[in-house]
Amino acid sequence: MSSSSFPASTPLVSIVLCTYNGEAYLPEQLKSLEEQSYPAIEFICSDNNSTDATASILQSWCSKSSNRHFFKCAERGLNRNFYSAIEHATGEYIIFCDQDDIWLNEKAERLVLYHQQHTEASMVYCLSSPFGKAAVTKNARVENRNHLEGMDIRKTMLVSFTLGHNICIRRDLLLKMQPSPGETVAYDWWISVSAMCIGPIKCLPVVLTHWRKHKTNTTHKINEGLFYETRINYLEDFQKNNLISPDQKKWIQQAINCFTQLQYRKFSFSLFLFLLFNARLIFFYKRKKNPLGKWISFVKWSYRISHQKFKVEQ
Repeated sequence: MSSSSFPASTPLVSIVLCTYNGEAYLPEQLKSLEEQSYPAIEFICSDNNSTDATASILQSWCSKSSNRHFFKCAERGLNRNFYSAIEHATGEYIIFCDQDDIWLNEKAERLVLYHQQHTEASMVYCLSSPFGKAAVTKNARVENRNHLEGMDIRKTMLVSFTLGHNICIRRDLLLKMQPSPGETVAYDWWISVSAMCIGPIKCLPVVLTHWRKHKTNTTHKINEGLFYETRINYLEDFQKNNLISPDQKKWIQQAINCFTQLQYRKFSFSLFLFLLFNARLIFFYKRKKNPLGKWISFVKWSYRISHQKFKVEQ
């Protein structure tokens, strides 16, 4: 089906699928995309120089329908692949897609409807249920935590709380954002922060993606290394985002200065105080009814993060 044959009242959605050496998982993901209930979809598929059969699988799949489009990204890297694919998208809304997940068939429909219900939102996103070698859990539960919403980017400066495969955003707004510089900060984290600088983001607290977790996941790789070293790299890249205000950049620089102290010592008291002072923002996701219990948790995690050898659990 071509985009011109869609009903005028139904906005076109571009599902942007990027691949690299995903032949083991791709067929299952493609099947879930074929079963999407939303009637107005174009698929923008971009392969990043795969050395296995991924490109041929994707090319064959795209040849079976006129609303599926196959491209190759000449430059290597996840961010480059997604930004290259976005240039080919024509939909009013863009939903990003990884090669190794499984979508619920109502995912695109529910995300678009939720975005239309919240016209003030710059971006909306749903939730994922992780799975590995075990079978997919059909009735996945939502984690008992607060979800990232609003416009305060300090909540997500140290940790990304949104995954690309759950994001739905208007293309016109996306095109106003500068691309992330290089491959340090993943495209989804960068887009989420940029969106929060423009307007509030909203969470649809429903699991619509079965997220396959394995050691080659980008989210696994992004957290490799000592926490303070990776945060300095991320924060320095966010300083280059032209949508972030000068006041917000001052806060980012404070964070950089505090984390930098861990280059020279095992524990940074300045970082501990910075994290504790900003605990309500940084640890916003913690949902504890007991105020004392919540602050004990704040102190515990601020203390842990302030050690040089602290790492994110994989």
